[in-house]
Amino acid sequence: MHVVFDMDGVLLDSQAELGWLDRALDETLRAFDIEPTPERRERLYPPNLRNFEQAANDLGVPPEELWPVRHRNYVREKERALKTGQIVPFPDIEQVRNLAQEYPVSIISNSPEPIVETFVAVADLDAVVTHWIGRGDDLETIERMKPDPAFYEDLVDRAGPDEYVYVGDTSSDALFAQRTGMDFVHLDRPGGTVSSLSGAIELIRAGN
Repeated sequence: MHVVFDMDGVLLDSQAELGWLDRALDETLRAFDIEPTPERRERLYPPNLRNFEQAANDLGVPPEELWPVRHRNYVREKERALKTGQIVPFPDIEQVRNLAQEYPVSIISNSPEPIVETFVAVADLDAVVTHWIGRGDDLETIERMKPDPAFYEDLVDRAGPDEYVYVGDTSSDALFAQRTGMDFVHLDRPGGTVSSLSGAIELIRAGN
């Protein structure tokens, strides 16, 4: 069995403080002489990336010009937030190290791959996470994001066939698991039926 984790909302508490994200998007808008507003900023938020081309057109900027600026600012500010402790791993991250003594552990995230790599280093998971996969830096990578199966296929190419289990926190993660044939554990922080890594890992062990 191979256990695969989502990053944001599962391993990384990236929603606790969103100043880094607002800075990145405000700078992106200003680069095109667009006054930042909450509504314009929200159009560029990560959950809305599949509508990025429409958002860019509504802002009056060609998508192929807006995307590299947004991507560059997003990566810079999120990496800085990780390295300075503005956003941090959840306190129960140690559970991943314990699990890695029993099963291979990987990460699949819709965040840019350099961010996932930085998270693995900051969380001191280099020795336990066998593979990490995130999105690329070009506009076309949006179409490969979860729930599209592409990132799963990338992982299987690297790690080989196995019985994979995905731990995620959104309906998109559940659909991703369904489309790829992975078992799914819904981690719902806080207060859900499974609200911690220890609870998720108990289910994984019980299922095996």
